[in-house]
Amino acid sequence: MIKIYNWKENINDAELNNVINILKNNGLVILPTETVYGIAASAFSDEACKKIFIAKGRPQDNPLIVHIANKEMIYNITEKPNKIEEKLIDTFMPGPFTLILNKKNCICNTATCFRYNSWYQNA
Repeated sequence: MIKIYNWKENINDAELNNVINILKNNGLVILPTETVYGIAASAFSDEACKKIFIAKGRPQDNPLIVHIANKEMIYNITEKPNKIEEKLIDTFMPGPFTLILNKKNCICNTATCFRYNSWYQNA
């Protein structure tokens, strides 16, 4: 089932909770980014991330971008950034900025293409 929510004026809590539940249950959502509409899933779930690769026909060696809500989230999902990475974070965040960091185990291997899996070829 497809639902479209318009949150330009205000965010409806019930609608937001519906989207949160979809993500928590390994579902996919489509959302606007600064440049395109993107397909999103939980970066904590191999099952959910596999769905992105399948839906897009994305090569399994092309990692996904993990969007974060705030700077503090970086420290929860990645290994400690080095001094140069810290300076980049402090300079460019918040904002549309991409940085490649080493993940903690909470981020699934499928999102980062950490290991090549044969599941993609059999999907």
